[in-house]
Amino acid sequence: MFSIGMTQWVVGNEPMERSFERLSRCGYDEIEFAAEPYTLKANECNALMKKYHLKCNSLCGIFNDERDLTGDGELGEKAVQYLRDSVDFAVAVSAKIIIVVPSPVGRTIKPEGKSIEDLKVNAVKNLKQAADYAEKKGVKFAIETINRYETYFINTIHDALELVDKINSPAVGVMADLFHMNIEERSTVSSLCEAGDRLLHVHIADNTREAAGMGNTDFREAIRVLKHISYKGSLTMEFMYKVSNPYAATDMDTKSELMDQYAKQAIDYIRLLEQSISI
Repeated sequence: MFSIGMTQWVVGNEPMERSFERLSRCGYDEIEFAAEPYTLKANECNALMKKYHLKCNSLCGIFNDERDLTGDGELGEKAVQYLRDSVDFAVAVSAKIIIVVPSPVGRTIKPEGKSIEDLKVNAVKNLKQAADYAEKKGVKFAIETINRYETYFINTIHDALELVDKINSPAVGVMADLFHMNIEERSTVSSLCEAGDRLLHVHIADNTREAAGMGNTDFREAIRVLKHISYKGSLTMEFMYKVSNPYAATDMDTKSELMDQYAKQAIDYIRLLEQSISI
């Protein structure tokens, strides 16, 4: 059975222990912290994981304009340092994977005066530097593909794999987010197969971005192909209630009871499908 977790950044301003209590009660295995090494305290996170019998396998990188891996000069250096600091935080909470979006999330138009090739060169250079540090610490980066309405850069699994090939580091692979894939990939099955053993992590939300089973995403086929390619990583829920700006979720007053319902719906649905599939 897959290890199943839920990402923490989507719950808004809810106290973290409330999130832990929900996951423990619903039968989750993991929590995915935001990669915020300057605000989260590893000792507090570890104490809560011990109390609620949860582990952390991954951190969700938070990439704003000040953490732009396509940048050069000082901007690129700041992004690399953010990743190094996130690696240190990952080690402190025993996480093995950091999700990386190479460009600022929410920027849908490339910077003026820069070609896509220029930006790729910068991203490769910066990620190589950060990956050298991550490799020494036993942490890997999973490049996430995000749909065109949320970023202009790296929208498909194929795009991400091309970037990974150029970085050429054992510490860098790709991540599949089934919500974004539902928008961008012509075939989820083919894209997951193309990722193969370079697939390090999976995020799950339905096509409405709500909990799995509330929309029309074919999770049965997705789970079948994950088993087929012998995927060994986690499945992490990254659902949210319907909002026009998903990145405002971190500042919202949390609808804790609705999140309770979504968390239970998602894990029960995925576990049911998982148990019903043989390959």
